[in-house]
Amino acid sequence: MRELVEVILTRDTWTHRVDIARATGRGMALTADHDGRIVEDCVLDWAGKHGRPFRLALTRLAGGRFRAGTGGPDMEVDVVEFVRAVSGRGAREEALGTRVVF
Repeated sequence: MRELVEVILTRDTWTHRVDIARATGRGMALTADHDGRIVEDCVLDWAGKHGRPFRLALTRLAGGRFRAGTGGPDMEVDVVEFVRAVSGRGAREEALGTRVVF
């Protein structure tokens, strides 16, 4: 029940917000406090699932810089595209290689 309420409902609602913004042609206003926390949670989940070293720079206000280990690839990805990819909805899904629950 915790995962449903704290993870799935939060992330799914966030990605639907992206979909609605795109469908209506409106920009999505991102904040570091709200959106950044959801994105950070996705990054931590993604990193824990694949367990490999990486350096990841997520662009835009809700993004940030993340890393694990040494010697991994350097990646720079738009924050919205990262979340779409790890949810299985984005074009970079194969490059990131690991999906998380949405």
